[in-house]
Amino acid sequence: MTGYILAHDVGTGGNKASLVDIEGEILASAEKSYPILYPQPNWAEQDPEKHWWDAIKETTMKAVSKSQISVRDIIAITFSTQMMGTIPVDREGVPLMNCMTWMDSRAAKQNKAIVSNPINLLRMLRITGGVPSGKDIIGKILWVMEERPKVYEKTHKFLDCKDYLIHKATGEYVTSWDCANLTWFMNTRKGKNEWSDTILGWMDLDEEKLPRLAPSIEVVGSLTSEASSELGLTTETRVVNGCGDMTAAGVGSGAVREKELHLYAGSSAWLGAHVADRKLDISSYTGSIRSAIPGMYFMVAEQESAGACLKHLREEWHCNLCENVKSYASEECAICRRGDRNPFKTIDKIAEQAVAGCDNLLFAPWLFGERTPLDDHNVRGGYFNLSLAHTKKEMVRAVLEGVAFHTRWMMEGVEKSKMLGEVPSINMIGGCANSNLWPQIFADVLQKPINRMRHPLEAGSIGVSMVAFVGLGELRDFNQVSEKIPVECIFSPNPDNFETYTHLYEIMKEYYKKNKGLWKKLNKKEH
Repeated sequence: MTGYILAHDVGTGGNKASLVDIEGEILASAEKSYPILYPQPNWAEQDPEKHWWDAIKETTMKAVSKSQISVRDIIAITFSTQMMGTIPVDREGVPLMNCMTWMDSRAAKQNKAIVSNPINLLRMLRITGGVPSGKDIIGKILWVMEERPKVYEKTHKFLDCKDYLIHKATGEYVTSWDCANLTWFMNTRKGKNEWSDTILGWMDLDEEKLPRLAPSIEVVGSLTSEASSELGLTTETRVVNGCGDMTAAGVGSGAVREKELHLYAGSSAWLGAHVADRKLDISSYTGSIRSAIPGMYFMVAEQESAGACLKHLREEWHCNLCENVKSYASEECAICRRGDRNPFKTIDKIAEQAVAGCDNLLFAPWLFGERTPLDDHNVRGGYFNLSLAHTKKEMVRAVLEGVAFHTRWMMEGVEKSKMLGEVPSINMIGGCANSNLWPQIFADVLQKPINRMRHPLEAGSIGVSMVAFVGLGELRDFNQVSEKIPVECIFSPNPDNFETYTHLYEIMKEYYKKNKGLWKKLNKKEH
């Protein structure tokens, strides 16, 4: 019976549709971008119908057309989406306002009020395994209650991004455990997986306003007549619940067995691992949420800026494709206007000319504040110890090394907290894995072998497809998934660089500790 999964990777900047087979190979794919709306300071919105669903319709038809297969060969559709979105919908499932995306911080006041009571804070930690930040769903629902009471009165359900798409596809109101975990309404203790009456009671929120909870592998139903017509598929196409982008990538990394660690490095970065028990280490700001794998949790340490640092350098400082010191989008440079699907070819060429350690030039990657292990919204990044003797090659390589230094700081916290114990190796996925130099730098800085996985850019689509294959019974369990996601290349640590990198790593930590007070003075008004 095995056919293809149509996996939609619904990100912040666009959607990618991929037809994936049971071996983890992609037959065809199609992409469509869409904007983020910023109607007011601290607001970040998207229109679920105009932006997401229209993109899903278009990319579905393009991917199927490219593949030249019959739509009856598509056995299911599923979604991996951005998380922590909030969409109030009416009884027909029509949005009453745009989605407040994960970037939206308008409810910072409401979220702060939730955790200001020490007793409630401790009870929330015990029930949910964490506490909300300024951008989380629980505060956004409170914001709607307080600031848009007429919208709240009309709201039938509050949905996350994936929940809305599941409803569009099936007519059902369902969320997955991983996404529900980040609402901070869910009792995530072992064997629970239920909305918490205690937390809902604090907010005077009726559980009926929330979708049904279900595991990521659940087959929610089949496409409705309307959805199948819009997508050009059949009503026999089943719909699997799916998961958030972070937990989908966790499966797609191939590190699906307990305590196997993976590194996702894209615009942001994280270290993640599946663990049997709920983990929380406040000292390193590392916690866990429900996984896409039933019965497991997903431990994660998150880094705000990784590839985003290189993108900023590339666009604002150096034209890396033609090696001119000008804007990346310079009209004088035809190569830059054309762009490059893999700019790392040139970045590697420049950076590999510099020696490890860049002649003591350090780059702090904290361009957008930081989470783990700092939890500091005021901190900012940049070059440290820059001199006239440093050239472009050191400046580019220092960015690659600086991101890796911060990842080591996260890993150090994970290992010291005994969440995982000693990490033997790390599976690497994400756009930064396209470099041949950066994974080697990670290996040298972390002093661990780095396994670059096959199709590192497609980890989310492949991961959620494997979730669907398990849910459909085409794969026996998730142990089979690791067999479908092989290692493409192993980067072994170079011991010749250990002393240099350890010395600079310790200096970078000291640099933060000695200057965090100054960053607070400079930037606290931004929040």
